[in-house]
Amino acid sequence: MKRDLALLFTLLLFAVGAAAGPLEQGVAAFQAKDYAGAYHLWQPLAEKGNADAQYNLGLLYQKGLGVPRDLQAAKKWYIEATNQGQTDAMYNLGLMYSQGEGVFSSNIQAFQLFSHAAARGHVPSMFNLGVMYAYGMGIGQDDAKAISWWKQAAAQGNHDAMAALAHAYADGLFGLPKDPQQSAYWQRQTGAAPTQH
Repeated sequence: MKRDLALLFTLLLFAVGAAAGPLEQGVAAFQAKDYAGAYHLWQPLAEKGNADAQYNLGLLYQKGLGVPRDLQAAKKWYIEATNQGQTDAMYNLGLMYSQGEGVFSSNIQAFQLFSHAAARGHVPSMFNLGVMYAYGMGIGQDDAKAISWWKQAAAQGNHDAMAALAHAYADGLFGLPKDPQQSAYWQRQTGAAPTQH
């Protein structure tokens, strides 16, 4: 298992109302790979304080889609959205800190952001907290908390967490006993064939 945190980027696909407004039109433009069009639809919403549009602009800047890649602008928009409780923004900002992408690398900052997002039900953040506890990244190493976060994420369909549990049970890691049956169970949940250890 890699010690790197999973790098997952998601596009916010919320439908706010029955009629497609600028946020949804921006999503449609993004899906059509018209990133500049998405930017022009989301930018006024973001300036007016729409957290979802702020997150989406952060993603565009971070990936350089429809705008020049600008990690400082990405950070700015993620912070704006994070301050309003937008969990995808918390997650992506946490990834930036964990990898030192456009910011000073800080596992402590990443841990705090993932914790806030996970407390609000953000499943990829739950998985990343498990990784951080498993390897003592920015916090003390804690096997029980690692397994607990992975189980919470796995229960909500996170394949990375399922794979982590399969590996942990296969090799008896993170305080778990070797348990080929549990390992095979979690591997089946990911859709992968069980491996022999």
